[in-house]
Amino acid sequence: MAPSATQTPAVHSEVNPASKTAQSSHGHELAHQTPLEAISHGSVPLPGIPAGFLIHSAVHQARPDVHAVCHAHSIYGKAWSVFGRRLDMITQDACKFYGDAQAVYNSYGGVVLGAEEGHRIAAALGPRGKGAILRNHGLLTVGHTVDEAAFLFTSMERSCQVQLLAEGVHGIPKVLITDEEAEFNRDVEADPEYCYCEFQVYYDLEEHLSNGDFKK
Repeated sequence: MAPSATQTPAVHSEVNPASKTAQSSHGHELAHQTPLEAISHGSVPLPGIPAGFLIHSAVHQARPDVHAVCHAHSIYGKAWSVFGRRLDMITQDACKFYGDAQAVYNSYGGVVLGAEEGHRIAAALGPRGKGAILRNHGLLTVGHTVDEAAFLFTSMERSCQVQLLAEGVHGIPKVLITDEEAEFNRDVEADPEYCYCEFQVYYDLEEHLSNGDFKK
């Protein structure tokens, strides 16, 4: 029997596995053999970390083109999110999020424990969004691959850091990149294949620093 219009389609998701002593494991302790597969369909129980699952699953349902979602409460992303503002186009890196490639979810409802909040975040991201600033919360990026989403997250986090530094300089006006230049930069540097290739540098560095342990 086909699911009713109100049923939630099945979504398979891998999230940071919960432990008995903490909400989640530190990223350095995760291994590829220990994903948590969760299935959301009607009344099936949510996984150990419902907040992460509810956000990620809502984005995947709203955006079939998205195969990976990165979300974290990173230092500079959290700091910039308190303003509920978009990133200005002040650097080439920020231009990856020009126009509708960037969204701001200008609300905060606490820890996401209800499906409605996840769907509101997905709606704010929109059909073309690559990154979103979640007010008083953190950052979220998406991609066709994990590599693309991760590279965009790194770029957005660094752009938040630069924006905060620039905002701290008083008496000197910021010079913004023009719309035409920002759009051109976005179309080149936010291309999925470009982002995938750029992330390989970070992947190789992690492999070098960990001596490959992160793949065990």
